[in-house]
Amino acid sequence: MKEVQQIIERLSPTDASSILQVLAASDEALAARITAMALARLSPVDVEEVAAALYDELEALKVEEVWDRTGRTRDGYVEPSEAADQLVEAALAPFLQDLARYQTLGLRAEANRMCEGLLLGFYQFQHESTSKFKNWAPDAPLVFAGAVVDAWKAGSPAKSDARALKAFVTEELGGWGANLL
Repeated sequence: MKEVQQIIERLSPTDASSILQVLAASDEALAARITAMALARLSPVDVEEVAAALYDELEALKVEEVWDRTGRTRDGYVEPSEAADQLVEAALAPFLQDLARYQTLGLRAEANRMCEGLLLGFYQFQHESTSKFKNWAPDAPLVFAGAVVDAWKAGSPAKSDARALKAFVTEELGGWGANLL
């Protein structure tokens, strides 16, 4: 059994995916088991954990990174606010990928909680962070919260989901970002 474990640990994600697909196609019962395990791994989404993870990513951004990215380039000039936005966008990208994955898999509740967590993370960063980086991107939390809402809306949420998100924004965020909905 140790040999199997060693082999599995050394597979690339692409190889592992290919093997799972072949196994699932070869055995209906195994396919059902793989599906159940995958869905169990994807859920549940904890709003507070998502918010904390995003907040930590944003707190880790350093003003020096902004300075390193600003100035003349071959294509023109990069403003500090533009560089700061690029850094926030890069920090947010994996979270938006997770949101899209939940939507694609039809996991509405998880997608909704992911959206709430991201909004909460931006809200907390806006209101609690003392990061020097935040001074270079003062509008970023609200702007990128709008990007989160747009990505969430792209998944065609139900009207009840939209009402629930609006209630979350009103109750948990004191109405911050309500105009994004």
